[in-house]
Amino acid sequence: MTEPPAVAGTEAQHRPAVLDQPAVRRDNFEAFYISEMRAVSVFLMHQGATPYEAADAAHEAIAKLLPDQWRTLEHPRAWLRVTAQRCYWRQNDSRTSPTDPVPDRPGGTCPVAEVVLTDTQQQIMDALHRLSPGRRTVMAWHFDGFDYGEIAEILDMTPAAVRQSICRARKDLISILDLDKGVAHD
Repeated sequence: MTEPPAVAGTEAQHRPAVLDQPAVRRDNFEAFYISEMRAVSVFLMHQGATPYEAADAAHEAIAKLLPDQWRTLEHPRAWLRVTAQRCYWRQNDSRTSPTDPVPDRPGGTCPVAEVVLTDTQQQIMDALHRLSPGRRTVMAWHFDGFDYGEIAEILDMTPAAVRQSICRARKDLISILDLDKGVAHD
């Protein structure tokens, strides 16, 4: 991260560049799977999941998407994230530590190979994990390219509450990442 994120400003300044994504093509599930599997895994990792937990939850959500709902959902990207998030939360409720080592997956399908983080990305991920669960969730949706209105609708919040949560999370992240050196405080 070369400069600290903006803390205040217009909504347009806070919107991620990924909002201009193409519409989901309903005739090509393979392309949807390839593009969304990694994105959903990273989305869940922003909320505290390990790469393995994220991949498991994302695969479970994809399985629920098929075969009937894929062509009929109005917003499959949002549906996939909500469902994967719920799958991940259920994992947390029933997680036990394995006593035997986890075997390698056949065919080179290890989720860690799909989600490789740079040192800076790992620092940001670690900082996100120090946020409150509510702020971490809002930031995960924001990082994944959803605007304030979409986040508000999905999380049953007002757009103003989303904006405020993102602003406070940014301030917390600036402090956690120690990016506020030399900045005057009131």
